[in-house]
Amino acid sequence: MDTIDSLEPRKPVTQLIADRITSWITSGRYKAGDHLPSEGDLAKQLGVSKPSVRESLRQLVAFGVIEINHGRPPTVRSLSSAPLISFFHLALSEEQEGLKEAIELRRALEAQSVILATERATDEDIEHLGQIIDRLNQCKDDYEKWVPEHVGFHLALVKASHNRFFSFLVDALQETIEKTNRMILAAQPNRNATVTLARHVAIYEAVKSRDVNKARQAVEQHFEAVDKVVSVAFDKG
Repeated sequence: MDTIDSLEPRKPVTQLIADRITSWITSGRYKAGDHLPSEGDLAKQLGVSKPSVRESLRQLVAFGVIEINHGRPPTVRSLSSAPLISFFHLALSEEQEGLKEAIELRRALEAQSVILATERATDEDIEHLGQIIDRLNQCKDDYEKWVPEHVGFHLALVKASHNRFFSFLVDALQETIEKTNRMILAAQPNRNATVTLARHVAIYEAVKSRDVNKARQAVEQHFEAVDKVVSVAFDKG
């Protein structure tokens, strides 16, 4: 029976509706790409008002669970990092401390991701990382070209872990990685590009050779260097 039970734990009715629809999706009743019933049909099915359904659907849109196009029933979306991207964008725009904490999160994420990548990376993953390393080598002295390639390397590294949640997180942290790059440029305009590149090569070679200890050490050394420069950037700010 789909109606909202008045004896259910006391939450706002809009939350109860959102929870019920979410449970339909997680149970497989509705899959990505499927249309949900219309607002009116949902209201009848759940025994609630249309305004309550409308508000619940807005919540689900905000969380990236569904999308609504004018004149069409709500559609279930595939899981994505969109809600996290919005969250981190807001968190990073509020204060400098938010960026520091996001860098700490990224460090923890990549430290674990590189361990999994040494175990799970496919030949295609390693080839992709190698291609990025080649491009980084070609543009190491051109910072505007370096930044997007550098961001791409760290995203590819995390995705090579083949953990969906890690991938969602690193997608959401992309803005943090880009901001860190810009800060390093401002704080260290005469950086040693060869040394910076070498740290990334060390990570790549460790993953390629499936050496967990070397991979972990390479990531730690990379972030120790990043932390020093970022600290200088914050002090200047």
